Amino acid sequence: MAGAVFATTVGANSASAVTPIIDPGKGIYLAVLFDRGETAALNNSPIPGLLDRVAPDGQTLMFVDPASRLPQDEDVVYASVPDVVAEAAVRNGVFGIGWYNPADNAGYPVRVVEILP
Repeated sequence: MAGAVFATTVGANSASAVTPIIDPGKGIYLAVLFDRGETAALNNSPIPGLLDRVAPDGQTLMFVDPASRLPQDEDVVYASVPDVVAEAAVRNGVFGIGWYNPADNAGYPVRVVEILP
């Protein structure tokens, strides 16, 4: 399911760039999926801390990989955006974030996705 949550055209080489997804007709205002290298680079920057400010608790729908070790129960992931980025980077996964029409995103304006290998 997480793979269907974000779609992007990121090249396989190191010179690839994140391609934003903008599709208001599907409720997506802006979404990006970072590849493995980009997720690692993102983790080594101050950006996850900034993303945490624009993806606050209670306003963010998080989809973490079933193999995630982040604390969670059936309905809630008890982690911040930097926690999700860090786990994805350390475990060679990918990270995505998007801003959505809440009516199309279970009432949440932000969606975070982690996909692990």
